[in-house]
Amino acid sequence: MIDTIGMTDIGNGRPSNQDAYLLRQKEKNGKLYLLAVVCDGMGGLKKGEIASHYIVEVLKQWFDETLFDGLETMGIDMIEQNLIDLIRKINQNLLLMSRRMEETKSMGSTLTLLFVEEHEFFVLNVGDSRTYWFDRDRKFVTTDHTLAELELREQAKKDPRRHILIQCVGVTKDIRIDCYKGRLNPGMEFLLCTDGFYGLLEEEEIYQVEASKEQIKEWVQKCFQKVKRRGELDNLSCVIVKVPNKK
Repeated sequence: MIDTIGMTDIGNGRPSNQDAYLLRQKEKNGKLYLLAVVCDGMGGLKKGEIASHYIVEVLKQWFDETLFDGLETMGIDMIEQNLIDLIRKINQNLLLMSRRMEETKSMGSTLTLLFVEEHEFFVLNVGDSRTYWFDRDRKFVTTDHTLAELELREQAKKDPRRHILIQCVGVTKDIRIDCYKGRLNPGMEFLLCTDGFYGLLEEEEIYQVEASKEQIKEWVQKCFQKVKRRGELDNLSCVIVKVPNKK
């Protein structure tokens, strides 16, 4: 099995936690399947919380029921397309939910998702929550769907538009879902996190944690404390997925 950790903190400036995360893994027919998700809700009052938790609940149900009802035998490409179709359906459902609530302001959520099938993985991303992955001293990261991301990332960190989303789930009819694919190698690590977590961390402070599960938890808690001291007001959430090294 793969080591996983999920942690969240309400932060310093929000009345409720609108983040949500999911971790599921299962072995079947000699293969390991894993799903990790982080969402950051938006929409005012509790609407963001409704959106993020709705996404997580639908994806949990998909993993527990749909995936192992024959889909897993069709290969990872088919699983990827099925998840993309499901995210688009979730998007439409959130739009309908907003209309039924007669709200002028939509409720939506970012979504960053990791799926693993044995030795392969893919990442799906909508919005400005991120997935980082570390492989043999190389670091990769998803692209934010924000106005500021049209500029270089270092400039974007100080851009006042850095939190203005141009894509998220539940706000517009058509959404762009970025997809990243790769081979799962021993020792790889994935960090899925909301912008409240990474926003006030320097890039060099986000690195692969070569440590035990307890030490990784301590690292996350120190990051939470660090960004709150630096003035972060948003909710903070992250999930870490650590692939074991070969013995």
